[in-house]
Amino acid sequence: MLESQVTTRDIAILLDVYKYRYLSLSQIQTLHFPSLRTVQRRLKALTTLGYLRGFRAPSISERIFYLDKKGADIVAIELHVDLPDLQWYRYTKAPKDYHFLRHFLAINDFRILITQACLKSPIQLIGFIPEYMGEKTVQGNVKKYIRDKVCDVQAGKIEYSHTPDAAFALAKNESAALFFLEVDRGIEVISDPERGLLKSILFYLNYWVDGKYQRYSSDFSDKPFKTFRSLFIVPSSERLQHVREEVTKFPFLKPEAKRFLWGTTASQLTKDTLFEPIWLSLDARDAALHKIG
Repeated sequence: MLESQVTTRDIAILLDVYKYRYLSLSQIQTLHFPSLRTVQRRLKALTTLGYLRGFRAPSISERIFYLDKKGADIVAIELHVDLPDLQWYRYTKAPKDYHFLRHFLAINDFRILITQACLKSPIQLIGFIPEYMGEKTVQGNVKKYIRDKVCDVQAGKIEYSHTPDAAFALAKNESAALFFLEVDRGIEVISDPERGLLKSILFYLNYWVDGKYQRYSSDFSDKPFKTFRSLFIVPSSERLQHVREEVTKFPFLKPEAKRFLWGTTASQLTKDTLFEPIWLSLDARDAALHKIG
């Protein structure tokens, strides 16, 4: 393949790798190729010519790809921006923390699933903001855009700070709904409100009462959101049951807020089931199966 023979599909791959930052071989196949052999052959050509780079990480069975210089040049042309504005060079090294990388790829899995699910549904994905999106501060650090703080509605001096794995919005019949994503790795404690999963749940409960989530109206919709849903994807049905038990018994000023926290297991989640009734409220007193949309 000559440089002048970069195809329309190649450009789409480069744009997706830029958008997702890191993509595994199977994720690129899901997005663009009908077979494993075809994607392997094309990615080998793109890496050989300097459009992509690939690497392997411990405990991850397949190669992972990110933009190389020539790929970034094409992305800048396609997006009509100057190359430095892409800031692609910040993601030109393989992450050393493979636990972070596995979690990162799991968030991308969900983003791909919901994008593909919307292609077959009247539900539209308005926008998707992953946790790593941010802006550089004057000190040179990166401030995450969706990181937020909220005061405890029962004890105002206590403050909860949290960054969701993603914030996104869906629309159907001109009505928009806000969602937050939490991909649980199964390693955090559940019962301690000072850390781990329950601490994030406390953030969402207070966030719902406080109404600070309306800041996303300017990102996704012209109108205020009626509410939001926090979606928790957990590794097993046993862990989901444990989470529901802890959330249900935890005392909270507005117990109805618990109904807006939903969970399902990773094994139940596919592009064909995502909008089906596979979601359980984390309030175990609500035994109904819920669906998005």
